[in-house]
Amino acid sequence: MNPSYYQEFFTGIMAAIAIIVGGIRISSPDNRHQLEGSSIVLPLLLCIALTFWIGFRPVSSAFGDMVNYALEYSKMDARHISMDWSSEWIWQWLMNGCKAAGFSIHTFFTIVAAGYVLSAFWAVKRLMPSDPMLGMLFVLTSLMFFTFATNGLRNGLACHLVLLAFSFLMDDKWIPGALFALLAVGIHRSAMLPIIAILVGIFLLKDVRYAIAFWVASIFLSLVFGDAATNFFASLGFDDRMTQYTQTIKDFSEFSKEGFRWDFLLYSTMPVVMAWYVCTRKGITDNWYNALCVTYCLCNAFWIMVIRSAFSNRFAYLSWFMCPIIIAYPLVNLPVREDQDRFAGWVLIAYAAFSVFMWFVFW
Repeated sequence: MNPSYYQEFFTGIMAAIAIIVGGIRISSPDNRHQLEGSSIVLPLLLCIALTFWIGFRPVSSAFGDMVNYALEYSKMDARHISMDWSSEWIWQWLMNGCKAAGFSIHTFFTIVAAGYVLSAFWAVKRLMPSDPMLGMLFVLTSLMFFTFATNGLRNGLACHLVLLAFSFLMDDKWIPGALFALLAVGIHRSAMLPIIAILVGIFLLKDVRYAIAFWVASIFLSLVFGDAATNFFASLGFDDRMTQYTQTIKDFSEFSKEGFRWDFLLYSTMPVVMAWYVCTRKGITDNWYNALCVTYCLCNAFWIMVIRSAFSNRFAYLSWFMCPIIIAYPLVNLPVREDQDRFAGWVLIAYAAFSVFMWFVFW
């Protein structure tokens, strides 16, 4: 397959599966799927197949930074491997270990893809154990899933490990939660932002209304103080390429348009609307969901502050990786509607359709 068509093929296939599954839910005469859940087998097989398909994709500039990772890997000398312990040492260890073991570049990419896809599957299974199929379909039909599987490799892998860390931290399993959080930070330092945010959501800010209010306020603050906010966050230096990304360089526009991204903001609004509907409109209280919603609002508010950055989608993903979870979690675990099956089916189809619309129209 021509590398240029990989994204379109993946988007089309995932949308078709979402429509089929959503249609089955909509036509369900009762809440059978809500009550009985789904098997773990089909989503697991789908994730395994995707891992190999993504891992063995051709090395091409159509996948963005993939060519840079491939070039770096090809230049590594297994006899003289060095580590820079001041940088993301887990990622270095992974690359160096694969190179020393004599793995091909496609084996390396498959290992990364396995970490990216299967960590998300494991997190979904822990967060939505009764219906992993529905949860994974929301993950796979997300706007940025394929992009960060093939382009922003470190960022994508780190964020899905953070999601897995969330599932342990909220379950009071602090040792595995801290371990996965450490792995995530060792792969990409930007993972510190959602990790700090989830701790705020667990221990400090438990009312989702205040988090949503902060998110709304961040839009107005960005519109008024956008450039100043961008410069401030760039000065913090928690991300290894923060300063570079926030500089206004025209060559970057090929990767991500500059300016206030209203299209990205529209996409970011969907989880906030779901959080408001569940926690405020319906008045449903769930400690795990509250913490996840607070985390999303805080992280997305940070991105809104640097929305004018040329690589703003990199920062958006620090919250966007949670979008499918924020939307799917209440559909599986909480009594949102009496016709839960039908509602979940319509939401899944709408979510997949919106991702397709964003990709083909606005990207």
